[in-house]
Amino acid sequence: MINIDLFIHIIQYQLAVDKFAHRPRQAPQFELQDFFGQVLRFIVVNIPLSIDHEIEAQSLVYAVINEVKVLDHGTDFYGRFYQATGPTVFVDLDQVQCVIGRVLDRGKWAIVDRSTSVAQIYHTV
Repeated sequence: MINIDLFIHIIQYQLAVDKFAHRPRQAPQFELQDFFGQVLRFIVVNIPLSIDHEIEAQSLVYAVINEVKVLDHGTDFYGRFYQATGPTVFVDLDQVQCVIGRVLDRGKWAIVDRSTSVAQIYHTV
């Protein structure tokens, strides 16, 4: 039996991560890394127009995400698994790459990523 979870929104997002974070004296050098996570909620911040302070009206949208800890050392053909969720992060919605699906198949979660022309499936624990 295959169960499609319609109420859990899993997304892929990118954050800049310091390559040398483990070396405190090294100058930071940032690179983009992909992350997966479950959206807990969206937060919209409306900034009103202020002519006196020269601020234009705008809306900023953020996502509160429960990060999924992906393990890259899987023995399966797909090579990506997740065992558990990690920390809760606050991310600008501009960093979200795509919404992905997950399907429960024989006791394992498979993450379905159709953001490219070729669909990718990652089996998860």
